[in-house]
Amino acid sequence: MSETNLRAAFDNHLNTMVDAPAIAWEGKDFAPSNAVYLAPFLLPAETIGLGMESGGADVLAGLYQITVNVPKNSDKNTWINETAKIKTRFVRGTILNVGGTRVIISKTWSNTAIISDIYYSVPISIRYRAI
Repeated sequence: MSETNLRAAFDNHLNTMVDAPAIAWEGKDFAPSNAVYLAPFLLPAETIGLGMESGGADVLAGLYQITVNVPKNSDKNTWINETAKIKTRFVRGTILNVGGTRVIISKTWSNTAIISDIYYSVPISIRYRAI
């Protein structure tokens, strides 16, 4: 199990979403074009050891956050529909497997919007556990 596999599991699942807007990948150049786009981030929490022995398994937990960015003054149904697509794609109980890492999504929810001069941004938090 590794954070690299964990990130790949989430990124692959997002990248294969049908009708997804452009994605501003973490650490990559991206120039928004006054259109809807997504910005994903992995927010890992503390690793939890199973058992006391040094060779025991670890559980990775945390959040995968996807911010839906919609041009300011767009119809509110735009951000409502985009956030609904993300929450449906990353629904509780979804299991992702990459390179021997098994990721289980336990909860998905929208957070309070962040309003800038250009975008209305709605962060969506996806709680996970991985073994």
